Amino acid sequence: MARLAIALLAATASGAFGYGFWQRRRRHLETRNVGEVRERAQELQAEVGKLIARVEALHRDSLTGLLTRDQWESEVAALLAGGQARAILWIDLDRFKDVNSSFGHLAGNAVLAEIGKRLRTRDDGSLAGRFGGDEFVIALPYEPAAAELDQISEQLRTPITITTPLDPTPKTVNPTASIGVALWSSAAPPGVPFLLDLADRAMREAKKTGGCVTMTHGA
Repeated sequence: MARLAIALLAATASGAFGYGFWQRRRRHLETRNVGEVRERAQELQAEVGKLIARVEALHRDSLTGLLTRDQWESEVAALLAGGQARAILWIDLDRFKDVNSSFGHLAGNAVLAEIGKRLRTRDDGSLAGRFGGDEFVIALPYEPAAAELDQISEQLRTPITITTPLDPTPKTVNPTASIGVALWSSAAPPGVPFLLDLADRAMREAKKTGGCVTMTHGA
C-alpha cells in the first residue's frame, strides 16, 4: 500500500508539474503572439502613413508645397458646392523674370518657395494653390473687405532674403503682386472655370496699371 501511495503521489506531482509547465508555456506563447501582432500592426500603420504621404505629395507642388492646379480646382469645387468659398483670388508676381535674370533661377525658386509658404500658412481658412510659374490662387471662406485684401498684398510684399550656392552673400528681393479678385452674390455660385476667368481678367487689368494693385470683379 505504501508503495502504491508513493506512486500515486509521484504521479500527481508529475501531473501537476506538467500542467503548470504547459500553462506557463501557453501564457508565454500568447504573450509573444500578442507582441508580434502589435509589432506587425505598428509596421502596417507606418506603411499606410507612408502611402498616404505619397498620395498627398502627388497633389502638391514640390517647390511651394501648395496644391496643384487640378487638386485645387477639385477641392474648390467641393467648397463652392457646400457654400464654403466666398472669393477667388488670382495672384501674379510682378516682374518676377527680373529676379531670375538678376540672381539666377535658384534664387527665383527660393522666392517662389517663400511666397508659397506665406500662402500655405495663412490661418484664415483659405485654400491656396500654384498654377505654375509665378501664378498662385486662393479661395477664401469669406468675402474680403478692402483692408483684408490689403493685408494679403502686404504679406506678399514682405522682403525676402536669398542666397545661392555660388553666391552666399545675402540678397534682398522685394516682391509685389498683381491680384485679381472674383466675387459673387448669388446663392448658387458660378463654376470654378467661370470664377477663375473672372479673377484672371481682374488680375490682368491690375497688371496693366503697373502692378502691386488689387482689382475686383463681381459675378
